Amino acid sequence: MLHLKILVLGPEGTGKTTMIHRVARNSFSVEVNGKTVGLDFGVLRTDGLQVHIFGCPGMRHFNLVRKALSVGTHGVVLVVDSTDAQSIIEGEAYLRDIFGANVPPFVVAANKQDQAGALSPQEIQQLLTTAAPVYPTSAQRGDGLEALLRALIQLLLRFGKGRDIASLQHA
Repeated sequence: MLHLKILVLGPEGTGKTTMIHRVARNSFSVEVNGKTVGLDFGVLRTDGLQVHIFGCPGMRHFNLVRKALSVGTHGVVLVVDSTDAQSIIEGEAYLRDIFGANVPPFVVAANKQDQAGALSPQEIQQLLTTAAPVYPTSAQRGDGLEALLRALIQLLLRFGKGRDIASLQHA
């Protein structure tokens, strides 16, 4: 079975924990007072793949935890709050802080699309400084999450076929 590691990253309150609990069975979180302080984790098995999903705490002072969780990451889901343009800017900053110039393949979850005042995926794309596909999602409802993850997995499989990614191993 092929194993992938996906990091779910984004500012505080964007819906990372909810997203992971929606898509991965047997998921868990290390939280205090409803805030992720360690990690979220879940495993998704699909199409002969075992996808390990690690969610990072979103509070700024957990940068060291985010960096530790990023080791061995194949791909990233950057979760932004579609009702808060600042979360888009902050989310991209998290990517740069953690990965520098070596950002792995990533997709953007334009979360909270079900809320009033949400920016469209196209508007969010215009705010990004890097080219990445943007997918409309609602973690609360579960809308768009499967399409988002399938797109990232397909991107990773295409990326892996062209390069030697030693950690994409068969168990």
